[in-house]
Amino acid sequence: MIGRSIYAVDINPMAVELCKISLWMEAMEPGKALGFLDHHIKCGNSLLGTTPALMANGIPGDAFKPIEGDDKTMCKDLKRENKQERGGQLMLSAPIPRSTAVTLTTEFSQLAVQDDATLAARQEKAARYHAVVRSAEYEHAKFLADAWCGAFVLPKRAPDDLAITHRVFRDWQANPDAVPPEDHDQVERISRQYNFFHWHLAFPDVFRLPAPGERPKNDQTGWSGGFDCVLGNPPWERIKLQEKEFFAQRSPEIANASNAASRRRMIAKLQETDPPLRQAFLRAKRIAEGWSHLVRDSGRYPLCGRGDVNTYAVFAELNRLLIAASGRAGFIIQSDIATGDTYRAFFEDLLQASQLVSFYDFVNTEGIFPGIHRTHPHFCLMTLSGTHTGKPADFAFWNTNPTHLAEPERHFTLTADEIDLINPNTHTCPVFRSKHDAELTKKIYRRVPVLIREAQNGKPEENQWGIRFLAMFHMSNDSHLFRTRDALG
Repeated sequence: MIGRSIYAVDINPMAVELCKISLWMEAMEPGKALGFLDHHIKCGNSLLGTTPALMANGIPGDAFKPIEGDDKTMCKDLKRENKQERGGQLMLSAPIPRSTAVTLTTEFSQLAVQDDATLAARQEKAARYHAVVRSAEYEHAKFLADAWCGAFVLPKRAPDDLAITHRVFRDWQANPDAVPPEDHDQVERISRQYNFFHWHLAFPDVFRLPAPGERPKNDQTGWSGGFDCVLGNPPWERIKLQEKEFFAQRSPEIANASNAASRRRMIAKLQETDPPLRQAFLRAKRIAEGWSHLVRDSGRYPLCGRGDVNTYAVFAELNRLLIAASGRAGFIIQSDIATGDTYRAFFEDLLQASQLVSFYDFVNTEGIFPGIHRTHPHFCLMTLSGTHTGKPADFAFWNTNPTHLAEPERHFTLTADEIDLINPNTHTCPVFRSKHDAELTKKIYRRVPVLIREAQNGKPEENQWGIRFLAMFHMSNDSHLFRTRDALG
């Protein structure tokens, strides 16, 4: 059963192998072969990839924003060239021919139910899987997906660098033989470097192209289907190279610099004192900026790919896209996804779509996670539905251990309209310690308007209280008005 119902992805190859071993040990049956899992347990960067909808629109202009090491003039010229190509008659093309997509869905669906109880059956199943993923159709479909992502992160430094513009991409879609071998190799190299992972190609039995006349589950992805259940504890890391961490082992002197400005000066001197270390730093910086570039500018994460991007938020948006209409997703992330300003568009969209089932906020003061400091920012258990629930989301804040969730007085509900009533300017989630506090606050705000409702979405500002904000004196801007004791004599 594990080979039919469980899917997993990890960027670490060792974690993938350990996952397989763990599942084999859990499901081991005497006299039977270890089940074949390569088609369900895979290695890759689950955040970095493309979708049928993105590929159908071709190469966007934002692919040519410069990152570390790119020539800005060259990027500007490529962006102009790409815009001209998109303005022509090159827009109508499918990312994968429907016949290929249907074949992949059929093959992977049959693999999922194929018997592998004996060694011979397992070998036959493995041979069938490898025949599919090594077929010309599958390899070209994966190459095109890799090329679409590569357009963002391939070096753009010299005229002879490979530049995948809209026309190049459409030519490769139409004719696999039009791909020069050296270009094919470059795309494969950049794919390995970033570990691109395309969900609709990795699991075509789960994420299929919609049938003729059928709308995709999500216009953002262009696929139908999805998982019945998505579980995860994603990493909470900024998609940005941390200089102190990079140099901690390589050069403690740089890592322990008194401030960021001093550290940057020391890094610049590496050109003379340690060129290999400087090159390693620039390579790592480019890869980190490439990650950020794909997350921010590819269109894959329009709601969470913003600000000082943190992986936990991007995973939250990804999980929402991966669940089927009847599915649920549950994961542990920072509570800032709902209470902070950076990701308020995502939280607001969840409420408007009525897809947020529950949001249980915790603090680590009792050491729920022993390895995390007890003053660490709030984290939450977040549960999403694949479709409109028709019910207000259930909230509980300031829990210090899981048993608090059994206390009814801690729980309260909030709808999108109620959050708009209480926090009309930020649309972030208000925090209450009890149901009584939440209900009391709702009643107050229904009777008494907020001080100022800022102008939004074409609606004018509302200032029923006639409030004006001003700074009477500002130590910097009004410094000329202040006198020292000595000046006053």
